[in-house]
Amino acid sequence: MAIYHFSVKTMSRSNGRSAVACAAYRSGEKLVCDFYGKEQDYTKKTGVEFTEIYAPDNTNTELLNRQILWNEVEKVERRKDALLAREFEIAFPSELNAEQRKNMLNELCQDLVKKYGVIVDAAIHAPHTSNGSDERNYHAHIMFTTRSINEHGDFSAKKYRDFSRDNGTETVSYWRESFAELCNHHLEQNGFDERVDHRSYQDQESDLEATQHEGPQATYLRRRGIFTKISLKNDEIKRRNLEIKKVIALDENINVSEDLVQKVRSELQFHQSEAEYLGKISQKLSEFQNEELSKLTAELDTMSSEISELHKKEPLFFKTKWINQINDLIDQHNTQLDRQKHISGLSETEKKDRYSNQLNKWTEENQLHLPKKSFEKFNETNIRVKQRKLNDQILNIAHQLSEISRRENEYQEYIRIQRMEIRNSYIFEEDDYGNKYFSPQNGEKQKRLYAEDMEELKIQKLHADFTKSVKMEVQQEFDRKTALQLENYRKDRESREQQLHEEQEQRDEQEKRAPDLLAFSRREDPKNQQKNEPKKPDPDNNPDYMPW
Repeated sequence: MAIYHFSVKTMSRSNGRSAVACAAYRSGEKLVCDFYGKEQDYTKKTGVEFTEIYAPDNTNTELLNRQILWNEVEKVERRKDALLAREFEIAFPSELNAEQRKNMLNELCQDLVKKYGVIVDAAIHAPHTSNGSDERNYHAHIMFTTRSINEHGDFSAKKYRDFSRDNGTETVSYWRESFAELCNHHLEQNGFDERVDHRSYQDQESDLEATQHEGPQATYLRRRGIFTKISLKNDEIKRRNLEIKKVIALDENINVSEDLVQKVRSELQFHQSEAEYLGKISQKLSEFQNEELSKLTAELDTMSSEISELHKKEPLFFKTKWINQINDLIDQHNTQLDRQKHISGLSETEKKDRYSNQLNKWTEENQLHLPKKSFEKFNETNIRVKQRKLNDQILNIAHQLSEISRRENEYQEYIRIQRMEIRNSYIFEEDDYGNKYFSPQNGEKQKRLYAEDMEELKIQKLHADFTKSVKMEVQQEFDRKTALQLENYRKDRESREQQLHEEQEQRDEQEKRAPDLLAFSRREDPKNQQKNEPKKPDPDNNPDYMPW
């Protein structure tokens, strides 16, 4: 999860600080400070991932050397309380890799150079995991001079006043907001959904609480398992914040699951509407086909009648014309029969192509339209990815909560041991000769301490029971909602599978019946053709037959 950290620091000679020493530490190099006459050697420092000096184009090339640059700064600033440099300390989003961190740092430093015309010395530091530091704590130290570069490539005689007492608050606010926008831009550019916010929880109108800055000493003690008042207070705040974040993550997970169920429902509804639409279209196409076949049948009957009439009017002489008429009618009759056979065997696609104009006119008149996919806005892959991220976030929160609980238990055990030692020290006292004896007065102290401990344990037990009951109610409600969603999802999936299974059975049944229908049509075609062919004259049964 991306975090936001941006702080502005100053390096002043009045605090005994040296710009050369700071630069040597941040770059992991060995530099000699001419002002104090000391060698600052940090070559054994580990974790320096990247260093770079940024400067305006007209800067003297000598100032691009770290040794010369900061010694020149020490030389230019003559006052004993001089402000030597300023520093931005930033934290990178943990999602970015080394190359992406470097690109982000380059953009920020170039903005500094462009806005103030100063020289910037930046370094990216990797976390010291061996010392207990968080493995995501990739950060950068951005030192920059208090004087800009003039037209001659040297330091200006006057300092810029953007960070002065009058303008400092606005300037720092500007850079904090700019850095948040820069983080979000690079997160979006590299395909991450996480975002950061430079505003406080109060400005965001959030229920989360801000922790107090522990500082290097409290952090050092925390990493070594030593409890401090501020670290314990921050642990309590972190625990409350994590519980709120867990509830938010669970709500988002439920919403994502509801989106997935809604997607399945919408898809099922679409398939039902599509099946109804296609059924109506198929029925109407069959009606168009039957109408055309009826017309063809009527035309064939008319042609058969005409052929019969011509046979009756057979001339005695000059039969060529009569024969040609008979043959033309028979050819037309056969053509119509082939056309009828072709129309009878049309597929659904061929029907749509053949009767497209009639179908379009009918759909417009009846306002019948193809159903739209209302579930296209739901991308199942994105939903699954989002669910996985939320589950990872919930697991991470649970891990952090367990770590805080472990520290709290260790602290409670530490307090218990301390109280036992104090209590035991009150029970017995030693005289001048080292002999221990029981003091009634100290016994009263013991009773008072015991009563206080019992009262505190009673309060802790009441608090634990109340918290446990609330957690159980929340967990039961979440389990109930989850079970209900899973049951709805299962029912929708079974209904969809059942529908698809029925459609598949219908298609299989149609495929099985297709050969029988084809064989039946083949048996019926010769009969119809024989029925529609003109009869030849029979000399035995026709009394009007005259061979001459």
